[in-house]
Amino acid sequence: MTNFMYENTGFDEALKQLRNQWENMPANEAEDFYSTEIFPLVKKKFINEWSNRCSNYDYLILSLGFSYEPLVLTILALKPKKVLFLYTPDSLKNLDVVVKETGLMPSQFVVEEISKDDPVDIYRAIKKIYVDRWKSPKNAAIDFTGGTKAMSAGIAMAGAYFKMDLVYVASTYNSKMRKPEPGTERLEFVKNPYDVLGDLEKDKALSLFNNNEFASAFDIFYELELKAADRNYTFMKILSNIYRAWDNLNFNEAVVKLKDLLDLMDSWRPVEGNLKALQYYEALKKQYLLISPLRDFKNDKNVFSVLKDKDKYLSLLFTIYENAARRARERKYDTSILLLYRVLELIGQIRLARYDIDTARPDYSKLDIPNEEVLKKMNSVLEKGMKKINVLPENLSLLNDYILLKAIGDELCLQLSIGNLFNISQLRNSSVYAHGYSILSETEYVKFNDLVFKILNEFCRLEEVDFKQLDNDFQFIVINL
Repeated sequence: MTNFMYENTGFDEALKQLRNQWENMPANEAEDFYSTEIFPLVKKKFINEWSNRCSNYDYLILSLGFSYEPLVLTILALKPKKVLFLYTPDSLKNLDVVVKETGLMPSQFVVEEISKDDPVDIYRAIKKIYVDRWKSPKNAAIDFTGGTKAMSAGIAMAGAYFKMDLVYVASTYNSKMRKPEPGTERLEFVKNPYDVLGDLEKDKALSLFNNNEFASAFDIFYELELKAADRNYTFMKILSNIYRAWDNLNFNEAVVKLKDLLDLMDSWRPVEGNLKALQYYEALKKQYLLISPLRDFKNDKNVFSVLKDKDKYLSLLFTIYENAARRARERKYDTSILLLYRVLELIGQIRLARYDIDTARPDYSKLDIPNEEVLKKMNSVLEKGMKKINVLPENLSLLNDYILLKAIGDELCLQLSIGNLFNISQLRNSSVYAHGYSILSETEYVKFNDLVFKILNEFCRLEEVDFKQLDNDFQFIVINL
């Protein structure tokens, strides 16, 4: 008769009728009626609603409280293979009924006694089984429904720390009967608070990364990767290391690790095609191709040959130029000016290499002009206030590079004022990082950068390369995940 009623009226209607009987019973009969008539139907309804709506877990940890019913519901819905019960001396009496109601075999569960008011003891008990015995499995959940508030808080904190899914049985409370309203029971999954904290840490690390603090960003992404199986963190950890190496001009390390990262991203695409990190693949591939010529730069014994290899010198030139831009954004103007000075010097060396002139050991006979004529031409381009050159230099400074280029009519220097170059280059010489004692300001940086910008633009025009495109491609990517 009872089963027929369930089949024809449904769970909710049946529970409603049973509840009306239950609420009007004498107290000494109500508890037994709930256990024998109501709870079996609550179980069926709960299993029907939840067993297919959530993943099964191989491992489940629960705290035994004074109500056994929520634990039974969780176990029946999640179907764990292994269970850890945390109990206090007062709650152990409920273990037998939970095991009976769920059909757990003795080999499926273990029990650990805890102090209900000691979070450290709770952590110890969970670590003993979850970490030491079960070896920290990933498909594990922890139910913190049962026990005192202190127990629930301690268990939830431990579960969050160990990156387990957090779950509890929620319901509408029947204050008259001091039990859950039959049929309102439901599973609730709680977002791990460490995921929220992880988001905050991720934002902090991204800010560090986008402000060129790559070593600090690496440290945070390294820790985040350990706590969360997120390929975006892996991507950022590796890219932080790559940009750190590139920023420090460790070209070989940067090239090798960038190639490894691209290969790794290729392997991710088939299994997680919507991964946010993959949106940066093409830009990074382009950077890999641009920096690859410098892979063995430190081992290149013939430095002069670099000045004749277009792929190498363009890569070196724009690496230094963008490095200077990053230092300027950090307001490290002295450092930026030193790097910009090197850009100017490198451009001069590259142009002179076209005439087979090595600035470290210039052989002026390569110019097919008598040395006396070369000296005369060099002095002729000097401007007011500049010292006369008495002998051809045995090695060429930045200023002498451009004096010689202008003297022999190199196209780069046709419109260049040697006097202006001389005055601007003195800013670098006055820096405490060079030959002087001055701390250079933003105003002085702007003057220096303007000159470099004009010369580099003209250099790119003569080289038949797109300055704007190279300037963009060599900039470190701003990441937003």
